[in-house]
Amino acid sequence: MKSTFSLTGLLIMILFLTTSCTTYHFGVANRAAMVPDDFGETEAAIARAEQSQGAQYCPDKIAAAKELARQGAETYWACKNTESSRLLAEARKLAGEAEGCGPQAAAPETVVAPIPAAEPTPDRMKYCVYLDIEFDIDKADVRPQYHDEVAKVGDFMKKYPTTTAVIEGYTDEVGGSEYNMKLSQRRAEGVVKYLEDNFGIDPSRLSAKGFGETAPIADNASDEGKQKNRHIRAVIDCAVDVKAIEPPPDRLCMTLKVEFASNSAEIKSRYYDEVNKVGDYMKKYPTTTAVIEGHTDNVGGFEQNMKLSQVRAENVVKYLVEKSGIDSSRLSAKGYGSTRRIAYNNTPEGRQQNRRINAIIDCVISK
Repeated sequence: MKSTFSLTGLLIMILFLTTSCTTYHFGVANRAAMVPDDFGETEAAIARAEQSQGAQYCPDKIAAAKELARQGAETYWACKNTESSRLLAEARKLAGEAEGCGPQAAAPETVVAPIPAAEPTPDRMKYCVYLDIEFDIDKADVRPQYHDEVAKVGDFMKKYPTTTAVIEGYTDEVGGSEYNMKLSQRRAEGVVKYLEDNFGIDPSRLSAKGFGETAPIADNASDEGKQKNRHIRAVIDCAVDVKAIEPPPDRLCMTLKVEFASNSAEIKSRYYDEVNKVGDYMKKYPTTTAVIEGHTDNVGGFEQNMKLSQVRAENVVKYLVEKSGIDSSRLSAKGYGSTRRIAYNNTPEGRQQNRRINAIIDCVISK
């Protein structure tokens, strides 16, 4: 009787231990008391990666390592030991790569492409005006009937003497591309000369750039489209209060000095005044629309940076809708990740320049 009781008690104890003390590896319940050594090695590798600086720069690799480890555990309990070992080894490899991530771990960078004239810089903005100027065939002189168009630029630059401008020339696709490039350059230079001669703008404040047929804004299939593509654009770099600009330009491009915490899209309260610049301008001109662009440096994975820049841009849009009362139909968000860098990413200063929010405001106002 006593031995029967002891045996029953032992069985109950074993049952209790096996049902109440289940252990897990990588979120998968163990089905035996012992597991292979590579379970522990993989756990240790992932733990090191999570505690390293690499967790900040390559969280996507750590997440992938965890998922591979989970698959490895599932595969082991399905009695596929060889495949399990392979998956766990791959998880450890990814964890090791993540542990070594950091600003200096980025791939060597190619030369930074020339920064577009309309790319704004901190504390300044780009005032873009499209000039409706037609030229005589193979001529670059500004006809008298278009003097008022050029005056939009001349008067503004005289009013704000610290401004500089790039005069851009464009053509349709009629004629050879090399010819069009030279023609657009000569026409841009013709506008520069007119501004120097008639408005007294110092040559050091002006430059000309011909783009030929390379950047059409309309379809060249129609005469109307061709005419739109034969245009001059003035991109004026200025540091003025946007609310004081009269009349509004065709497009206003500004960089918002908004810094985000690592891997965060929350707008800190100290940057509200910066975002309010956009809201105040759009309230002053209620027919304007804007694209909010998000940009990052190259720290972290490509997909992660694309998503992060998109969410940051969307949060600025959300702020403008909720705090400034701008109708959501007037706003859109676009994340570019690290694809549009304006500086090298191998210095803290360069990475900071690349982490930016741009507001590109189109002013569709009857003139």
